[in-house]
This record gives sequence, structure tokens and C-alpha cells, in this order.
Amino acid sequence: MRVLAWLLAGLIAGITAPGTLAWEDNDRGVYNNKMALLGVLLESAQQRAGHDIQTLCLLLSISNDVTERYVATNPQDRQIQQRLVAMRQDLSACLANQAEVQAWADS
Repeated sequence: MRVLAWLLAGLIAGITAPGTLAWEDNDRGVYNNKMALLGVLLESAQQRAGHDIQTLCLLLSISNDVTERYVATNPQDRQIQQRLVAMRQDLSACLANQAEVQAWADS
């Protein structure tokens, strides 16, 4: 569960990071709004389901998709590109953790 706590902390830190010049760039503002909504969903899922790894991985996957779409339309935004790299690592770790838990449950 330690991995889960680190993933959660990383996602929340990435979601709550203030947007650079978000008031000047409508796309960045929309991106920040989507990520804030995903943060609320993540917190709600954590409160209701405890440490549900499947829900966490699902929300990380959605966040990753939203970020990939933003980067595709705004390739000049280096801050979000760096966030995407970290999010991909978090998603990979989450999926690996989920596979370990499933293998343990199946045995």
C-alpha cells in the first residue's frame, strides 16, 4: 500500500499545481479544470472505496489521456510535457501494482 500512497500523492500534487498563465490561455484553463475534476473524483473514490487500486489506475489513465490531448494541441507547454512523463510513470507503476495484487488474489 506504500506504492499506492506515493501514487496518490504524486497525482494530487500534479493536479493541484497552479497553472502557468492559465488566465491567458483558454486551453490551459480547460485542462486545469478537467484535472481538478479528476482530483475530486480521485479523492471521492479513495474515501468511499478505501484503497481501490483499480479505481486509482482508471483515474490515472483518464488523467493521462487528458494530458496527452492537451500536449498534442499545445506542444510548447514544457511544464505539462514534464507532468505527462511523470503521469506515465505513475500509471505504469499503478498497473504493475494492480497486476501483483490480482496475481496474489488468484493464488
